[in-house]
Amino acid sequence: MKGQIKTKEKCPRCNGKFKHFPKIGFICEYCKTTPRRFYIDLHWQGKRFKIYSSKHGTALDSYQIAQATLLIINEEIRKHIFDPTKYIKSEIKKFFVSYLIEEYYEKKKSSIAPSYLPTFKKHLDTAKSFFTTKDIRELRKIDLEKYKDSLNSQNKSPKTVKNYLDTFKAFLNYCKDTLEIINIVPSFPKVEKPQPKIQWVDTDIQRLIYNYIPEQDKPIILFLMLTGCRPAEARALKVKDINLKQGFIAISSSFSRNVLRPKRKGKNAPPVIVPIHPELKPILELCIKDKLPEAFVFINPRTGKPYSQEAMGRIWNTTRKKLNLPENLRLYDVTRHSFASNLINNGVPIADISKLLGHTNINTTTKYAHIDLQRTKVALNSISLFNNERKQIKNN
Repeated sequence: MKGQIKTKEKCPRCNGKFKHFPKIGFICEYCKTTPRRFYIDLHWQGKRFKIYSSKHGTALDSYQIAQATLLIINEEIRKHIFDPTKYIKSEIKKFFVSYLIEEYYEKKKSSIAPSYLPTFKKHLDTAKSFFTTKDIRELRKIDLEKYKDSLNSQNKSPKTVKNYLDTFKAFLNYCKDTLEIINIVPSFPKVEKPQPKIQWVDTDIQRLIYNYIPEQDKPIILFLMLTGCRPAEARALKVKDINLKQGFIAISSSFSRNVLRPKRKGKNAPPVIVPIHPELKPILELCIKDKLPEAFVFINPRTGKPYSQEAMGRIWNTTRKKLNLPENLRLYDVTRHSFASNLINNGVPIADISKLLGHTNINTTTKYAHIDLQRTKVALNSISLFNNERKQIKNN
């Protein structure tokens, strides 16, 4: 047996030393008191280690715990898998899931979209509370199954549970690939989530909605309806992104909440090039007239600044209430989702719609995008808000 169980304490009554009775424990022969703390004095590979806790960080506060820990250590030494850092408390902390999650959040928070950051933190805080002092090196699939069960017990939707698990999986990959403190990421439990129901409206309803939009806000709403662009990307559109001569728009930036970011929504999302709908061209001409390349295309006339997320919400909710539309119908549904659905209903190939929505990876620069531009221009002309009457709408 390698190592000895010892105590630094003295009898609290007589201040004498405790006598060690192997396999029984320590006791003061005169006062019959016992110590409350123990440690393992271990000499291994030419080094001396004083171990005060178990692998799980539990203090050796009974002789039985100290004895069991020493047996585990000797078995690990026999199997050549002993790692003293798993027993030294100051080292153990560095491998606690809760400790590593804090480090991970600090490293990642600057690169997370401001709109997603509160959700990201909530995901990590939930995992931190569940796993607490679990040694990440001891994490197994069963632990992940229990975490999933815990999330399910909180009445979270399957999609939400999957999002929580995906965030934790990204954290484990960070520990594996960046920190190199684990060799493999355990297999994650599968989450069966139902196919989300896409809400959308046809062009007749879109036209009705458009007519109820305040006149000064119609340009950005029309842009959303006729490009399928995300509201956050439309708000970030600049004059330099519009090429009226060649008839295309380069979408490469977005707002996250109200913070401008030089990228589209989504991880490593490349820029996307979309053709200008004929009904949109006169509006864009008015919106960019006499503006510098770095100026924003759509300006909220109430503030003189780009539309905020809150302003877009107010515009939509006011219009929705006027038309008595369902409360769960979003601006995103009547623009981007409806754009795609109406194209599908008009027989436009999915591949073309994917390009228009920016769902496919674009690995080339914008100068090569015109190769497929003509074909998607034809596809785009299959829908109209004005029965193909090319009306010029004045921007009041």
